[in-house]
Amino acid sequence: MGVHGIGMKRPSIRNILVPIDFSKMSIGAIKTARQLAGRFPATIHIAHVRRVDYATAFSAPSPTIAPFPLMTYDQDAEKRVLQELNGLACEHGISSASCHVVGGGPAFDEICRLAQKIPADLIVMPTHGRTGLKHVFLGSTAERVVRHSPCPVLVVRERRRQSKTGPRLTIKRILVPVDFSECSKEGLQYAIGFANQFGARIMLLHATYLGYIYSSEGTALYDVRGLQNAARENAERQMQKFVRSAKFGCVKYETAFTDGSPALDICAFAKQHDIDLIISSTHGLTGFEHVLIGSIAEKVVRRAPCSVLVVPSHPQTRIANLEEAGAHTRRTTAQKRQQGRQPITHTAGR
Repeated sequence: MGVHGIGMKRPSIRNILVPIDFSKMSIGAIKTARQLAGRFPATIHIAHVRRVDYATAFSAPSPTIAPFPLMTYDQDAEKRVLQELNGLACEHGISSASCHVVGGGPAFDEICRLAQKIPADLIVMPTHGRTGLKHVFLGSTAERVVRHSPCPVLVVRERRRQSKTGPRLTIKRILVPVDFSECSKEGLQYAIGFANQFGARIMLLHATYLGYIYSSEGTALYDVRGLQNAARENAERQMQKFVRSAKFGCVKYETAFTDGSPALDICAFAKQHDIDLIISSTHGLTGFEHVLIGSIAEKVVRRAPCSVLVVPSHPQTRIANLEEAGAHTRRTTAQKRQQGRQPITHTAGR
């Protein structure tokens, strides 16, 4: 659906962006993207976010060598990365025109702004890439991309049953957490499009979590079981109305309910029912009583036993935020580059 199609009832995936840090897991995401591209079909773009420490990366390599043009060093480093990226693209049948090297800001910000520029209809990335002080590519980055991306994000998690030749995109059961809001309805319609492409079955899950019900003295004052029963009955009525408003077509579905914490129950349900993919919207009901989707989507991305596809509910707001943040990043990058051009003197023997 992407930046220009969030209101559509079926996913229209034309461009898929795969962030690459040359780790095994990020390269594996290319295989997933290729399988998706064959289903929809779509063009695959691969991108590397080059992180640069301007305080150290542009120093001369030897104290005996005179300072050299630092901008040339910067361009040479980018050229080497692009050559490596082109080699990876050639290996996977991707055009060199679809290779991107970006940098200057945080990884998640660069990924999201490139997705807007392409424009991408889907970002495909693993849960973790390289780790260490210099390479913290995915993990917290994946969660931040989910939070800020203007298009849907598929966070790929490898499963034990996958073959040794690499991840296979087998989708037979799709779990869709719903809170009956318009946002979760958009997530459901996106899921229906996916299910239709893969011949999958949809399971709708609603959590009737009541939270902690105590008096100010810390003692229970309510009939908790009675409240839970009432909440379940109300949820069942809303679910019936919710599914009637959706257009499932030939896609089969079933409904389920839980009474616990939404994020934990979504992940537990996915594991118990051998779910292949969770599709969730980023924002649902908000307020003190209902915070179902949003931070919970990020928790699900972190803990789910399977891949998670997150559909943003307010892409235009995200685009505006990215443009504002991008202007600030460009100013900061220009300042760092200007500082990097200053001559660096070295004293022999130190």
